[in-house]
Formats: sequence, C-alpha cells, structure tokens
Amino acid sequence: MLKLLSLLPIASWQCRTLPCNPFAPAMARDAVNYDGPLDAVHASAFPFTFPILCGLRLARRRGVPFYLTPFLHLGDPDDPRDPTRRQYTSRPMRWLLTQADAVFVQTQQERAAVVAMGVPESRVVLQGLGVEPRECTGGDRITARQAWGLAPDEFIVGHLANASVEKGTVDLLRAASMAWAKGHRFRVLLAGPVMTNFERFWNGFLPQDRVIRLGEIRDDQKQDFFAAIDLFALPSRTDSFGLVLLEAWANGKPNLVYRAGGPGELVRDGVDGVRVPCGDLPRLAEELSRLAGDPEGCHRLGRQGLARIDEFRWAEKLAIVRERMMRT
Repeated sequence: MLKLLSLLPIASWQCRTLPCNPFAPAMARDAVNYDGPLDAVHASAFPFTFPILCGLRLARRRGVPFYLTPFLHLGDPDDPRDPTRRQYTSRPMRWLLTQADAVFVQTQQERAAVVAMGVPESRVVLQGLGVEPRECTGGDRITARQAWGLAPDEFIVGHLANASVEKGTVDLLRAASMAWAKGHRFRVLLAGPVMTNFERFWNGFLPQDRVIRLGEIRDDQKQDFFAAIDLFALPSRTDSFGLVLLEAWANGKPNLVYRAGGPGELVRDGVDGVRVPCGDLPRLAEELSRLAGDPEGCHRLGRQGLARIDEFRWAEKLAIVRERMMRT
C-alpha cells in the first residue's frame, strides 16, 4: 500500500509513504502538538524520511532551526546506476536536504553530493565522526582467543557489522573461500546482528569451520574483539563514514575496505589500510591472502592508522556542531 501511495509525485507526500519507513501516525501527531521548551530540531538519518519529516514539521511550527544529518550512502563510485545511491538521492530525500538550515556531512564525497542536490554550500557543514579510544581498546587478546577457540598464532580477519549483503559480509566470505581454495591460511571472526539475506547465504556456505560467528556482542566484548583480530575487513557499499574503522585503528589494526562511501575516502590505500574496487572478489581474495601472509606489513599499516586517531576526537567533532548551531 505504501509503495502505491509513494508514486504520487509530491516530495512531502513521498516522505510519508516510502515503503522502507516506519509508519507512525502518533509520531506525526506528537510533532505537531509538542509545546515544551525548544531551541532547534535535529533529525537523522536517510532513508527514514517519515521521522525526519516529523522533525521538519515541528521545527517549522515552532519557528526554530532545522538541522539534518543524512548519513548518505553513495555506493559504488564507479557504477553510475548504483541502486544504493539512487535510493539515497531520490526526490523526497533531495527535498528534505533543501529544507534544512544546516546539513551535517561526514566526508568530502558526501559534501559534494549534497551540494550537487541543490543545498547551498553555506549550509553544508563537514563534521565527520569521532572515537573515544577508552571505550574500544584494552581488550585481552589471549583470553579472548581462548574463549573463541582461536589459536595464539592464527591470523584472524575481523568483521563487526550487521551480517548482510549490504555490509559486505557475503563478499568477504566469498573472497575468503577463494583464498582458502588456494591454500592460504587465516580465519574470519564475525560479530554483529544477522540479517536474513546473510542467513540464506550461510546455509549454503561450505567452509563454515573457518568462520567464527559471535552474534551481537557487548561493549566489553568489542574491546576483546579488536584485541583478538589482526586485520579488520569492511567491504561495505552502505557506509557514509564507518565508525568501526576508527575503532580498529584505535587498536592498531589496519582496515580492508571497498572503494565506496566513507570508507573509500577515509582509508588511505597502502598507508593505513587497503582499498579494493567494489565487487572485485578476486582482488579482495588477493589482498586477504597478501595481508595474512605478511603480519609485519599488516602491523605497519595498523600503526599508521593508530597515528591518525587524534584527527577523530569526539570533542572536536561535537564542537563543530555546537559552533554551527550557535550561529544559526
């Protein structure tokens, strides 16, 4: 029903009816009726246009600034018809961007995309994300490996994300399987909630014994996760930044990513990690094999990533937001 209703070519109406959205009439009602203290409204994130529209209506009714953090997923830069980019830059989302008094973006690539969609440059604020090393470091490598059945000298590739096609979990395991078939030795440690499309893939995946699935993990387990691995892999097409990449660097671990979205801009190829063209499974398998066979080179990349952490402190990132909101 929502899909049919969304075909009406009115941007504000499409914001209400995109089928990927929650449909919550009570939220819309409360946004109109709220009369408490209010200086500004901040909304996030695409593609969930229904709650963002509720925030916009509240801001307009109360006459306060409306701020938007879209977290645009721009997909494969080499594919002009990338379906992720088409979804995140569709008519209702372009319209919401132009309604905001300020749009906070995470990368230069996202900034350029927002400006190209009609938002004045003066309204676009390059923010980026931050990391607090104390929250993700200090894990016990030996104890964690023992608990998860990993040998002390094994090379471990970690992946912390929603296990799914979109986050690159399926591509990672397919590439790993290609490397294993050529005799390369490493194991993959997966952590995070599991999506349906990954479960379908997993049911037909043969070398399951080389993959450890932790499922969702607690914050203290995240510290152990990063301590236990040697390389962090996120061949995702749907990350506007990739906060977990900062957490890997904070632990001195390099990142292996697709050349897409935030990770493709954040990781410096051959300096603090490796970038691979989207969907290039042979190349992804080659890099997994190369890094697993060169632990010292892997450590060197990780040390370069660790040296960058001072660029990504929450205090500085939030100061950017605070300063802009005080000016509007």
